[in-house]
Amino acid sequence: MRNYEGTAFSAELNDKNGGLENGGVLPSSKTFLHLPSEFARTALIYASYVGHYFCDHTYTVRRNQFNYFMLAVIDSGGMFFEYNHKRFEVHAGEIILLDCRQPHTYGAIGSVAFRYIYFRGGSSEEYYKLLAGKRGYFLQPARFIEVQSAIQSIFALVTDKTYNEHRISAQLYRILAELAAEEKHESVQNTAVLHAIAYMEQHFSERLSIEKIADQVNLSEYYFSRLFRKCTSVSPHAYLVNLRITMARQLLTVSQKSVERIAEECGFHSTTNFIRSFREHVGCTPKQFRRAALMESGNVNEKEKGK
Repeated sequence: MRNYEGTAFSAELNDKNGGLENGGVLPSSKTFLHLPSEFARTALIYASYVGHYFCDHTYTVRRNQFNYFMLAVIDSGGMFFEYNHKRFEVHAGEIILLDCRQPHTYGAIGSVAFRYIYFRGGSSEEYYKLLAGKRGYFLQPARFIEVQSAIQSIFALVTDKTYNEHRISAQLYRILAELAAEEKHESVQNTAVLHAIAYMEQHFSERLSIEKIADQVNLSEYYFSRLFRKCTSVSPHAYLVNLRITMARQLLTVSQKSVERIAEECGFHSTTNFIRSFREHVGCTPKQFRRAALMESGNVNEKEKGK
């Protein structure tokens, strides 16, 4: 991609270690690097490294200093951390916030899968002090629907290769704000709603009805719909459609599958329904979105440009 003075630069790193790690990172892992624009450096919280790692037991990182804050969510397995003269563990379903400017070591306990964001700028330090307190790091179950949704949005924005710094900054603020307001959002941690979201994320490609989702959490369709909206501010149907659109955006960007195939894999009943829904949510057709992503990454050919 183009890289001019004062402008942003983004790329997927082929070196899974990114020059930062000491091995143990499996080939299915992905890291996205972003060099911020001058405006982002002076005004925004910005993410420079975003990644999804799958690691074996040899994965270990040791640093004296890395000038970022790290937010990580453990998807499966566990990790150990040595920080501020303490050793502790983080397991599946937990989120950690760490100040990497201090000496630190972390690694896999067996095999592990986790998503991470290295960020700084804006009010990063103030939020970190608020959340970490005297303990020096922040650790809690990653149950908040808003937090999970914001992380998902960041990965969608990164993988579609358009990397809008302002939107990613807004999602980072959203995460930090939700973590800071945890005591006032107990309803968001409703177990039934969280289980329903997990079920939707695993089965979004299937023909799902709200009744079927409600059955999975042993609630009536009416009560479940009311509870879901209360906890998330959106209906179960709207959440499911947004999830499918997010997955479709990723497939349009990183694969060469046809629009028809992507519609099917993302759970839409027909290609026509998919195109209409995609336009409503994204503002363009799937083909237009894919073409824009390819042009942004410099991978579009002359034939595609002329369409």
